[in-house]
Amino acid sequence: MIKRLVIMSRGPSLSLLAAICCWALAATSPAGAQSAVVDRMIESLASTQTLSADFSQTTAAKSARLRSASGTFYISKPGLLRWEVKKPYPQIQLLNDKEFWLFDVDLAQASVRPVHAANLTGIAALLLNTNSLTREQLLSRYGFSDLGARDGLQWIGVTPKTAEPGITSLAVGVDSESLLRRFEIHDNLGQVTRIELTRILKNVAIDPKLFQFTPPAGVSVLRAP
Repeated sequence: MIKRLVIMSRGPSLSLLAAICCWALAATSPAGAQSAVVDRMIESLASTQTLSADFSQTTAAKSARLRSASGTFYISKPGLLRWEVKKPYPQIQLLNDKEFWLFDVDLAQASVRPVHAANLTGIAALLLNTNSLTREQLLSRYGFSDLGARDGLQWIGVTPKTAEPGITSLAVGVDSESLLRRFEIHDNLGQVTRIELTRILKNVAIDPKLFQFTPPAGVSVLRAP
């Protein structure tokens, strides 16, 4: 059954999922203008074609209790993403070259919209459409900074130079091999989302079927115009 409605997501937003794709910055980021730490991360990411990991996520806000989630994600360059929440509410968000799907298992509902209608703006647009931006455009729109060492990791910041909706800043924590380990994401609602990665696999073949979605029988599909 297909309906033209809007589904409410109980998981992370598309902008947040796009931020997890920060590894895609490697293709065109202006390495020469950055610190050695940033340069090493970009060099490492430049060789990344696929990435998968388990994640644990917390979201903190002053006026709400701490929310947590965990699951697995898969990324294949360019622009393919599967973000699968397993706890507390099973949910799949999937982005491929044609569509953006959101499937809520408990509600037996799925929503789908064309990629061009997914409203990728700001950092989301940067991180999923990096190949379409020149180095000069990246430098004019975003700042990349070495935030120093914390919790055994080196931190790198990405900040828009002009006010944008959604995510206001992103910090990436990398280990001694410049492998992504943690993310801290600040949004315009004052929320801070922290994500830690484990069981990281880089450049290991990912089944293309993971980036496709067919609604199970009995699931209501809510299709955006």
